[in-house]
Amino acid sequence: MEDCEMCGKQASDIYVIDVEGAQLRVCAKCARGEKVISKDIPKPSASGQAIQPERRNPEEEMELIEGYGRAVREAREAMKLPLKVLAEMLNEKETLLLRVEEEKTKPTIRLTAKLEKALNIRLAAQPKSEGAYHGRKSDKATIGDFIVKR
Repeated sequence: MEDCEMCGKQASDIYVIDVEGAQLRVCAKCARGEKVISKDIPKPSASGQAIQPERRNPEEEMELIEGYGRAVREAREAMKLPLKVLAEMLNEKETLLLRVEEEKTKPTIRLTAKLEKALNIRLAAQPKSEGAYHGRKSDKATIGDFIVKR
């Protein structure tokens, strides 16, 4: 069983759909009327239980502040916005926003940006700095490493 990224319900049949350029893993009900890219069928393991595929795209991973759900709820309540109204403003499902507020679901990069803009808050954690930075962050070679200066 896997959670639908739109409504938050658990479903055994998961569909990958395209919504405004973003790929979401959703249940059959939420996939209706959308552009279906593929259907994931969990393969049974030796123990008979379904093996769930890796579902997070590295680009969709984001460091969030601690207590991001509470921050969303407090900002929404400070603006006196019902959850239903916020969901309509962001064109998102109310149940998804509720799951984010309860920290049962991590918001995607796109949803995080929408929430930050609508509620005027910061949800993305600042990268940890390891002292003063001098030089390249990566050990990968660049074209500049191969150019001979005369």
